[in-house]
Amino acid sequence: MEITPAGRVRQLAPLVGRWRTFGTVFGEDGAPVMSVDGTDEYEWMPGGQWVIHRVDVAMGNDRARALELIGEPADDGTFAMRAFDSSGSFDEMRLTVHGRTMLAEGDRVRNTLTAADTGRSMTATWERQTDGGAWIRWMDLTFQRIR
Repeated sequence: MEITPAGRVRQLAPLVGRWRTFGTVFGEDGAPVMSVDGTDEYEWMPGGQWVIHRVDVAMGNDRARALELIGEPADDGTFAMRAFDSSGSFDEMRLTVHGRTMLAEGDRVRNTLTAADTGRSMTATWERQTDGGAWIRWMDLTFQRIR
């Protein structure tokens, strides 16, 4: 069944699909500490009001699985992002869309994701805030479309 996204949520269309995910996690000193390899999948929830995001990646020797809901447009132009992971953690972020670039911001993390014009790949740079308040690079990820 094909789902037609509703209203402003259509801006999230570049995400929709299944992606091979790979990249690097960095330590506080900026040195690589582990690799990331797995999949991300984004699909429209029935009704077209939300995007369901499933994450299943290996981070070093650990496996990270998460489910995220993206939608609920706000008056300020942002979208709600609510993520739940297999360890029992819950995070909320706000997503701003600027064409094919998307900026997600939370309390102590932010992510800039850019989708290629071809729709075949995306890149993401994650940053996290140190206890001293400085923003440092945390992860660089590449996504290659599987479908």
